[in-house]
Amino acid sequence: MYAMVCILIGSVFDFSDGFAARALKATSSIGKELDSLADQVSFGVAPGFAMYFWMRGNVICSCDILPYIAFLVPAFSALRLAKFNIDERQTSSFIGLPTPANAIFLSSLVATADILIKEGIHNWFTDLCCNPIVMMIIVIAMSLLLVAEFPMFSLKFKHFGWSGNEKKFILILFAVLALVIFSFLEIPFAAAFSTILFYIAVCAVDFFTNRQH
Repeated sequence: MYAMVCILIGSVFDFSDGFAARALKATSSIGKELDSLADQVSFGVAPGFAMYFWMRGNVICSCDILPYIAFLVPAFSALRLAKFNIDERQTSSFIGLPTPANAIFLSSLVATADILIKEGIHNWFTDLCCNPIVMMIIVIAMSLLLVAEFPMFSLKFKHFGWSGNEKKFILILFAVLALVIFSFLEIPFAAAFSTILFYIAVCAVDFFTNRQH
């Protein structure tokens, strides 16, 4: 749970550092590289270790090396960040899942399961999060999505009008509603991974719709 809180705080700073740099006119090439280094720690290493410790302590499996699959997360996050720095297509949108979104998804998933288990609640969700095959699939799928040639919209606003920002406003509305609902159910972190799933689903629908045209 503490890892999730720290990753959320890191996400806030990651979202705002660009605004601060532009406002102070303090952009530089070295700043860009240091930003990527900070992102690798916050959104690559941190969720990787969160998944590792979760799988080591809660996923029952005869294969002792299974928890180490979690370190695919920092490896693919590093590759994602390196690709982002040299890919000129990603100035206003993303190609592949952004590392903060991946980190929030993974950490909030296990944080929610951890809260439920500590409260003595065992249901289909906790069973899935303790299933070795399910967790292995999640880690591999999310790691591959980081570097996939899959277009995803950014939450950066050039203006605050509805036109051109429809998907962004819908995502924000979904996040607020999810937070209200899951806070009422006393599992607020569930709002985070639910919102990321919704984000991926919206991008997938948009991607396949555009391909058909």
